[in-house]
Amino acid sequence: MSAPKALLLDLGGVLLRYRPQAAFDCWAEAAGVPAASIASRWAVDDAYKALEVGAIDFAEYARRLSLRLGIALPADAWLRGWNAPIGKHYATVTRLLPGLAARLPLYCFSNTNAAHQAVWQPQLGALLAPVAKVYASWQLGVRKPDADAYRKVAADMGFAEGEVLFVDDNRDNVAGAQAAGLDA
Repeated sequence: MSAPKALLLDLGGVLLRYRPQAAFDCWAEAAGVPAASIASRWAVDDAYKALEVGAIDFAEYARRLSLRLGIALPADAWLRGWNAPIGKHYATVTRLLPGLAARLPLYCFSNTNAAHQAVWQPQLGALLAPVAKVYASWQLGVRKPDADAYRKVAADMGFAEGEVLFVDDNRDNVAGAQAAGLDA
Protein backbone atom coordinates (compact mmCIF):
# COMPACT_ATOMS: atom_id res chain seq x y z
CA MET A 1 0.00 0.00 0.00
CA SER A 2 1.09 3.58 -0.53
CA ALA A 3 1.76 5.98 2.33
CA PRO A 4 -1.45 6.87 4.18
CA LYS A 5 -2.97 10.31 3.78
CA ALA A 6 -4.92 10.17 7.06
CA LEU A 7 -4.74 8.31 10.37
CA LEU A 8 -7.89 6.93 12.05
CA LEU A 9 -7.55 5.69 15.64
CA ASP A 10 -9.87 3.74 17.90
CA LEU A 11 -10.40 5.18 21.39
CA GLY A 12 -10.98 2.33 23.88
CA GLY A 13 -7.88 0.17 24.08
CA VAL A 14 -5.82 2.57 21.94
CA LEU A 15 -6.13 6.01 23.60
CA LEU A 16 -8.09 4.99 26.70
CA ARG A 17 -7.81 2.04 29.04
CA TYR A 18 -11.01 0.01 28.94
CA ARG A 19 -11.70 -2.90 31.31
CA PRO A 20 -15.15 -4.51 30.83
CA GLN A 21 -14.78 -6.62 33.97
CA ALA A 22 -15.17 -3.42 36.01
CA ALA A 23 -18.83 -3.20 34.91
CA PHE A 24 -19.52 -6.77 35.99
CA ASP A 25 -17.80 -6.18 39.34
CA CYS A 26 -19.79 -3.01 39.98
CA TRP A 27 -23.15 -4.53 39.05
CA ALA A 28 -22.40 -7.70 41.03
CA GLU A 29 -21.62 -5.71 44.16
CA ALA A 30 -24.80 -3.63 43.76
CA ALA A 31 -26.93 -6.75 43.18
CA GLY A 32 -25.23 -8.97 45.74
CA VAL A 33 -24.37 -11.68 43.23
CA PRO A 34 -21.06 -13.12 42.00
CA ALA A 35 -19.41 -11.13 39.20
CA ALA A 36 -18.79 -14.38 37.34
CA SER A 37 -22.54 -14.98 36.99
CA ILE A 38 -22.98 -11.54 35.42
CA ALA A 39 -19.96 -11.95 33.16
CA SER A 40 -21.23 -15.32 31.94
CA ARG A 41 -24.63 -13.87 30.95
CA TRP A 42 -23.46 -10.61 29.39
CA ALA A 43 -22.92 -10.49 25.61
CA VAL A 44 -22.61 -8.13 22.69
CA ASP A 45 -26.23 -8.76 21.79
CA ASP A 46 -28.79 -6.92 19.68
CA ALA A 47 -29.56 -4.50 22.53
CA TYR A 48 -25.88 -3.61 22.93
CA LYS A 49 -25.51 -3.06 19.18
CA ALA A 50 -28.70 -0.95 19.14
CA LEU A 51 -27.28 1.23 21.92
CA GLU A 52 -24.02 1.70 20.01
CA VAL A 53 -25.82 2.89 16.87
CA GLY A 54 -28.15 5.21 18.75
CA ALA A 55 -31.27 3.12 18.11
CA ILE A 56 -32.06 2.91 21.85
CA ASP A 57 -31.03 5.00 24.84
CA PHE A 58 -29.22 3.80 27.94
CA ALA A 59 -32.42 3.47 30.00
CA GLU A 60 -33.81 1.00 27.46
CA TYR A 61 -30.50 -0.84 27.31
CA ALA A 62 -30.46 -1.14 31.12
CA ARG A 63 -34.03 -2.50 31.04
CA ARG A 64 -33.01 -5.19 28.54
CA LEU A 65 -29.77 -5.87 30.40
CA SER A 66 -31.71 -6.40 33.62
CA LEU A 67 -33.70 -9.15 31.91
CA ARG A 68 -30.61 -10.73 30.36
CA LEU A 69 -28.59 -10.72 33.58
CA GLY A 70 -31.49 -11.57 35.88
CA ILE A 71 -30.82 -8.68 38.26
CA ALA A 72 -32.66 -5.47 39.11
CA LEU A 73 -30.74 -2.31 39.94
CA PRO A 74 -31.62 1.36 40.27
CA ALA A 75 -30.81 3.52 37.24
CA ASP A 76 -27.78 5.13 38.91
CA ALA A 77 -26.25 1.71 39.67
CA TRP A 78 -26.67 0.59 36.07
CA LEU A 79 -25.01 3.77 34.85
CA ARG A 80 -22.20 3.65 37.41
CA GLY A 81 -21.39 0.07 36.37
CA TRP A 82 -21.71 0.87 32.68
CA ASN A 83 -19.13 3.63 32.94
CA ALA A 84 -16.80 1.81 35.36
CA PRO A 85 -14.69 0.22 32.57
CA ILE A 86 -13.54 3.61 31.23
CA GLY A 87 -10.05 4.19 32.57
CA LYS A 88 -7.36 6.81 32.22
CA HIS A 89 -5.78 7.64 28.91
CA TYR A 90 -2.56 6.00 27.75
CA ALA A 91 -0.16 8.91 28.30
CA THR A 92 2.53 7.35 26.10
CA VAL A 93 0.06 7.31 23.21
CA THR A 94 -1.69 10.64 23.78
CA ARG A 95 1.70 12.40 23.93
CA LEU A 96 2.25 11.26 20.33
CA LEU A 97 -0.96 12.82 18.98
CA PRO A 98 0.37 16.36 18.28
CA GLY A 99 3.35 14.97 16.35
CA LEU A 100 1.16 12.56 14.40
CA ALA A 101 -1.30 15.34 13.56
CA ALA A 102 1.58 17.46 12.25
CA ARG A 103 2.29 14.71 9.70
CA LEU A 104 -1.22 13.48 8.79
CA PRO A 105 -4.79 14.52 9.44
CA LEU A 106 -5.78 12.64 12.59
CA TYR A 107 -9.25 11.23 13.35
CA CYS A 108 -10.83 8.85 15.88
CA PHE A 109 -13.62 6.31 15.42
CA SER A 110 -15.19 4.60 18.41
CA ASN A 111 -18.00 2.16 18.97
CA THR A 112 -19.56 4.08 21.81
CA ASN A 113 -22.79 5.48 23.18
CA ALA A 114 -23.98 8.74 24.73
CA ALA A 115 -23.47 7.50 28.32
CA HIS A 116 -19.86 6.52 27.68
CA GLN A 117 -19.10 9.61 25.63
CA ALA A 118 -20.28 11.80 28.51
CA VAL A 119 -17.41 10.27 30.54
CA TRP A 120 -14.53 9.89 28.07
CA GLN A 121 -14.95 13.14 26.16
CA PRO A 122 -14.39 15.48 29.14
CA GLN A 123 -11.63 13.18 30.42
CA LEU A 124 -9.73 13.39 27.14
CA GLY A 125 -10.54 17.09 26.73
CA ALA A 126 -7.52 18.96 25.40
CA LEU A 127 -5.74 15.70 24.59
CA LEU A 128 -8.08 15.41 21.59
CA ALA A 129 -7.15 18.88 20.31
CA PRO A 130 -4.88 17.44 17.57
CA VAL A 131 -7.77 15.24 16.34
CA ALA A 132 -9.70 16.77 13.43
CA LYS A 133 -12.89 14.84 14.27
CA VAL A 134 -14.11 12.07 16.54
CA TYR A 135 -16.64 9.69 15.00
CA ALA A 136 -18.97 8.04 17.53
CA SER A 137 -20.98 5.03 16.36
CA TRP A 138 -24.09 6.13 18.23
CA GLN A 139 -24.12 9.40 16.28
CA LEU A 140 -23.28 7.77 12.93
CA GLY A 141 -25.89 5.01 13.15
CA VAL A 142 -23.26 2.41 12.18
CA ARG A 143 -20.63 0.52 14.15
CA LYS A 144 -17.40 -1.34 13.67
CA PRO A 145 -16.70 -3.96 12.31
CA ASP A 146 -19.35 -3.28 9.65
CA ALA A 147 -17.45 -2.35 6.46
CA ASP A 148 -20.06 0.31 5.67
CA ALA A 149 -19.15 2.08 8.91
CA TYR A 150 -15.56 2.57 7.73
CA ARG A 151 -16.70 3.65 4.28
CA LYS A 152 -19.01 6.26 5.83
CA VAL A 153 -16.22 7.60 8.05
CA ALA A 154 -13.64 7.70 5.23
CA ALA A 155 -16.11 9.53 2.97
CA ASP A 156 -16.80 12.12 5.66
CA MET A 157 -13.06 12.50 6.23
CA GLY A 158 -12.73 13.23 2.51
CA PHE A 159 -10.38 10.35 1.74
CA ALA A 160 -10.62 7.18 -0.30
CA GLU A 161 -10.65 4.09 1.91
CA GLY A 162 -7.18 3.03 0.74
CA GLU A 163 -5.73 6.38 1.84
CA VAL A 164 -6.68 5.84 5.50
CA LEU A 165 -4.55 3.95 8.03
CA PHE A 166 -6.75 2.57 10.83
CA VAL A 167 -5.41 1.45 14.24
CA ASP A 168 -7.57 -0.59 16.62
CA ASP A 169 -6.90 -3.14 19.37
CA ASN A 170 -9.74 -5.43 18.24
CA ARG A 171 -8.97 -8.03 15.57
CA ASP A 172 -12.56 -8.03 14.22
CA ASN A 173 -12.50 -4.26 13.83
CA VAL A 174 -9.19 -4.43 11.97
CA ALA A 175 -10.62 -7.11 9.67
CA GLY A 176 -13.73 -5.00 9.05
CA ALA A 177 -11.59 -2.00 8.15
CA GLN A 178 -9.51 -4.12 5.78
CA ALA A 179 -12.68 -5.48 4.16
CA ALA A 180 -13.72 -1.87 3.54
CA GLY A 181 -10.40 -1.15 1.87
CA LEU A 182 -8.61 0.67 4.68
CA ASP A 183 -5.00 -0.09 5.60
CA ALA A 184 -5.39 -1.45 9.12
